[in-house]
Amino acid sequence: MQPPTAGSDRADGEQGGSPPCQAGRIAPDYFDPLAVDAGQARDVARWRRARREELLASRAGLSIAARQAIAAAIARGLDALLAAHLPDPRGRVVAGYWPIRSEPDLRPWLARLHDRGALLALPEVERPANPLVFRPWHPGAAMRRGHWNIPVPANTETVEPDVVLAPLVGWDGAGYRLGYGGGYFDRTLAARQPLAVGVGLQAARLATIYPQPHDIRLAAIVTECGLQYRDRA
Repeated sequence: MQPPTAGSDRADGEQGGSPPCQAGRIAPDYFDPLAVDAGQARDVARWRRARREELLASRAGLSIAARQAIAAAIARGLDALLAAHLPDPRGRVVAGYWPIRSEPDLRPWLARLHDRGALLALPEVERPANPLVFRPWHPGAAMRRGHWNIPVPANTETVEPDVVLAPLVGWDGAGYRLGYGGGYFDRTLAARQPLAVGVGLQAARLATIYPQPHDIRLAAIVTECGLQYRDRA
């Protein structure tokens, strides 16, 4: 795979989402927070947009049975990871996500964790271009529509998670995540220090996502094939 090169055709701002989710709309200055070359940043944005759409289309083509099998296998991988990092989840806050766009549905795994005494949370975009906030959640909790019509807990409380699951559109072997392009997880992980675990499909692995200064390396990545990356720092 050849890296993107500057000076090619014009690139607009990254547009990773699709209705009702438009999280891919990027602020014009987002890709150059540390004075990265503007041409390179545009080329990376263009390359990511193309890979994102390919990966999302491939994931959407999976059957329901295949998605369920993948989610169950990821859950087993998460159990193994938490056995080492969080053997007793009682009273610890684990933030999941509400699945959209054919993401692995890990709500059954979260429910089992809740039964073991973990406190659960879901993320919400409270203010555009800011870190996510996390609201307490449990199976059967009242929900409301948040930004991009994604369901979020109806309460107004916030919690600080010990573990955050970050859904992956794509990923690489260095622990970096390709998301929907909005930058919300990167902003969140830059502002907090939870155990950040990327979860996604093995087929979504890329040779690299061409990390930029705003990209935050995950602590671990789990796919249906098990643990694929763990930060040894």
